[in-house]
Amino acid sequence: MVNQEEISETLAVAFEHIRALHATLSAVMIDLAVLRHFVLKSPETSRQYHRTLALEVLKVKPLVATAMRAYEEEIMHIRSNCQWKN
Repeated sequence: MVNQEEISETLAVAFEHIRALHATLSAVMIDLAVLRHFVLKSPETSRQYHRTLALEVLKVKPLVATAMRAYEEEIMHIRSNCQWKN
């Protein structure tokens, strides 16, 4: 049987991840707003932006995949350890 302390710690870790993602998403949204502003000003800037974006996506894909696997493992850990009783 899992004790309350372990459940609380697991959920706390999950919320720490969510908090970090929220902060990251906020920063990305700000960057995106600035990029849209510049891309709409110049067609050449737009083409350069699209090329750079494609290259960056290739770099980031493995990192995102690793993060998604870590989340899946954490979710499985939470589900296997949380046996709620009515």
